[in-house]
Amino acid sequence: GWPLPRLARTRPRTRRSMDGDVKDRIRRFIAEEVLYDEGRQVANDQELLGDVLDSLALLQLVDYVERQFGIEVEDDDMVPENFRSLDALERYVRSRAS
Repeated sequence: GWPLPRLARTRPRTRRSMDGDVKDRIRRFIAEEVLYDEGRQVANDQELLGDVLDSLALLQLVDYVERQFGIEVEDDDMVPENFRSLDALERYVRSRAS
C-alpha cells in the first residue's frame, strides 16, 4: 500500500544538474535496470505502476532519482500520482529540484 516504506539513507545528498532530458534519463534507467534491455520502450504516458514497476523496482527508481537529480523524495510524496508515468515523474522531479 501507499505510502511505501523507505530504505535507510546512509549517504549525503548533493544537488545534481538538471541538464539533459529528465524523462530520457529515467527511461534509460528503467530500460537498463528494470527491463534489462528487453527491447521494450516505455512511452511518456505509459502506466508505470504495475505494468512496468513492481514494488522493488519502484524503490530502486526512487533511489536513482534521488541520486541522479540530488533531491529527496519525501514519504508524503510516495503517492501514485507522482510515479504513474514518465510525464508525471518528470513533473515531480522538476518541482522538487526548483
